[in-house]
Amino acid sequence: MGTPLQTLYTRFQTKLDEDLTGKESLIFALVDVAISKSDKNCTHDLTYALTDPEAEEQTYDGSFDEILNNDEIELLALWMKYEWKNRKVSKLENQKQEIGTSDFNRLENKANLLKELRLGVKDTLDEINSLKNDMNTYQYK
Repeated sequence: MGTPLQTLYTRFQTKLDEDLTGKESLIFALVDVAISKSDKNCTHDLTYALTDPEAEEQTYDGSFDEILNNDEIELLALWMKYEWKNRKVSKLENQKQEIGTSDFNRLENKANLLKELRLGVKDTLDEINSLKNDMNTYQYK
């Protein structure tokens, strides 16, 4: 058995300042997105299996087929964080379109949140690119 999915979930949750209770299915959906974006940079296979995929109430417990190294787990968690923040940006941008830019900008808390989230997405992408660069220059034994 490889790295438990819970290891990835925990790493991802430490990167956010919000309670993710009850959002397990959304977090799990981010795993596949992160895998598709990380696959070329990881030396280990990112295939995973759920413990009980047929369970009536899905718990999303399972593990990767291989043991992932720390950088691979970090890269996956960062891509999950990027997607999480990007979805929030999209939601706010849709609200901005619906109510109009001038009215949206008068909602100072929303306008500031959008600005902060955009900056967070950019910072996360910079962090991802830096890690990918490190992973490409460091040889694992």
